[in-house]
Amino acid sequence: MGIFDFLRRKDKSSDTEKRSIYGQTIIGSAFGNASGEVVSKEQALRVAAVWSCVRVLSETIASLPISLYEKDENNQKKVKSDNPLNALISQQPSPLFNSFMFFERIMVDLSLDGNFYAYIERNNGGFPVGLHPIKCNDVDVFISPKGRGVYYEIKESDSSNSYPKTGRVAGIDMIHVKGLSTNGIQGKSPIQVAAETLGIALALDKHAGAYFKNGSQLGGILKHPGTLKPETAKRLRESWSNNYSGTSNTGKTAILEEGMDFQARTIPNNQAQFIESRQYQISDICRLFRVPNHLVNDLSNATYSNIEAQQIDFVVHTITPWIKRIESELNAKLVPFKKRGTEYFKFNLTAILRGDSKARADYYRTLVNIGVMSPDEVRKLEDLNSVGGASEDYYMQSNMLPINRLGESTSREELNENINEDEK
Repeated sequence: MGIFDFLRRKDKSSDTEKRSIYGQTIIGSAFGNASGEVVSKEQALRVAAVWSCVRVLSETIASLPISLYEKDENNQKKVKSDNPLNALISQQPSPLFNSFMFFERIMVDLSLDGNFYAYIERNNGGFPVGLHPIKCNDVDVFISPKGRGVYYEIKESDSSNSYPKTGRVAGIDMIHVKGLSTNGIQGKSPIQVAAETLGIALALDKHAGAYFKNGSQLGGILKHPGTLKPETAKRLRESWSNNYSGTSNTGKTAILEEGMDFQARTIPNNQAQFIESRQYQISDICRLFRVPNHLVNDLSNATYSNIEAQQIDFVVHTITPWIKRIESELNAKLVPFKKRGTEYFKFNLTAILRGDSKARADYYRTLVNIGVMSPDEVRKLEDLNSVGGASEDYYMQSNMLPINRLGESTSREELNENINEDEK
């Protein structure tokens, strides 16, 4: 019996010792809030700042290279390019999802639902051969008897796409990446937690739409010196709306007859600080997803000198925690038990930390001159082919000498000869 078979064994007592259930209800659900707007995942994505933040997070992480590494007894690591697990993760996790789409789906689900699920398809030997994403509302999470783990129940999908597996699934056979969690079992949905913030943003969007729909002029009162019959009042209201409401009627001159007067009854947008409120909501939503404002094209407080610092902060405090969650789950569920500690998945963050050409060149020059990197390693980071030979060696500047050797020959050959004599 293999290690995966052991972990997949069904505990016969679980049917009677079930302790609790953590069901997903995010997709299609709605949350009330004081703004009066109904907030759901679909509604939240209509807010431009939410859509932008989700795109920034999902596309950034999906663009990062990920590989399976092996570490030897000397802590030297190398990519296991010939391992099927490396191809599974870095190329085609499932027939429907290539690597970019798979990691993009992970971050979309985490950003909106707080959880990502994928069923691990294994061959007869227990080796992973496919990772199939499952919608969050189609998965229920159960605590195993005596609280020693969790297992999952996959329900039939309500869409046209069917899952390769339904029913009970052992924890070892389910990729479950969790966002911020208060119980360690399931992540919290940012949409649910921030329903008030998103409700205000939706209300502001609706207000803006109604403002322009009504000809950029808020409602008021038409005053008539006489008494109007209900039919006359209705006809007058409809005539006013048809002639002076809507963006196509903006700027038209109203003609009032029979001593009628118009009196505005609402606060103008500039007095209600409408623009300021919308600007604040962008910052509030960026704060929710921990995305710098300039990445959603809000450059109101951006300067040339602080954008690079914000980019580094984004990588350190936003991207790194997410990829650590993903890496930990992949290592726990896909790497064989006997290989754990020596084989592991890791994202490469170098691509988004390169900076501009001049800064990158100075960075490489410094590392090559102090013997940290070889020229071939630099070429690899720049997506260039290796040269081999002496380009694989490590070099160090030799123009620094001890004070007592000042004035001596500084050629590499003579310096090496002097060092060898001193060692003797």
